[in-house]
Amino acid sequence: VTGTWMGSTTVPCTYVPSEGFTQQTLSWSVERDSSISTIFRRDDSGDHILLSKFRGRVSVPKHSPGDASLLIEHLEMPDSGHYTCQVTWRSTDNSLTTREVTTTLKVVKEVNPPSSSWEPPSSLH
Repeated sequence: VTGTWMGSTTVPCTYVPSEGFTQQTLSWSVERDSSISTIFRRDDSGDHILLSKFRGRVSVPKHSPGDASLLIEHLEMPDSGHYTCQVTWRSTDNSLTTREVTTTLKVVKEVNPPSSSWEPPSSLH
């Protein structure tokens, strides 16, 4: 995924909700310079943003079953990294299933700014 500096981007994480499975926890972590930090965690007690530099800038859809994508706003260059979405479900027999998916985010300064449409004045007759 590529995001533009100071813009916003969505790091995708979607699944098909299945009968008998309820989402227990959802966490997003980022790996940068070989250290991993948890950004966001959703559990029974609500949503928690654990990294202060992401407070007020990240959100995860609340009422879209199967959509756990991470929206990051006001992108900064250091936001580039490997983002991992980890979802844990509890099934009817109380067993837990965990899946994770990692997406690489690259923040770029706009390389091709939109060219202004300039037209020469129409020649006068």
